[in-house]
Amino acid sequence: MDNKFPTFNLPDAEARSFTGRQRELQLWWDGLPAGVRSPVWPGMLATLIIVGLLLAFHQVVRGAVQQSELRLKATAMYSEATWRCNTLRGPSAVESCLLQLKAQAESNALRQAQNTPGAHPSNVQAVMMTNLDLLSNR
Repeated sequence: MDNKFPTFNLPDAEARSFTGRQRELQLWWDGLPAGVRSPVWPGMLATLIIVGLLLAFHQVVRGAVQQSELRLKATAMYSEATWRCNTLRGPSAVESCLLQLKAQAESNALRQAQNTPGAHPSNVQAVMMTNLDLLSNR
């Protein structure tokens, strides 16, 4: 079984220019001071990059944890408010309370989306927001 590996044959002019550039680069590298050519610099650069990436990852995870805590708190408050609405006497009182709770939750979500940097409300959200504002002004 013959394995045929690809070979790259450069024309003579390109091979000479590549070799010339390689030689120029080596001369430039050899002309640098010994302290700069030290193998410590790539390690230090890699360490700084790794630390920067770890800090960025930490910020992202921290933000996700805070967001999930807020979401959990909001869900608990909404569940408690729903439970309180359901304990009211009379079906009309329960329905009215639940409608107010739902409108307030949607309004808070829209305000939060508007205050979030980089988040733009969709057209539907903008229409809902103006309808809620009109209802609250009555």
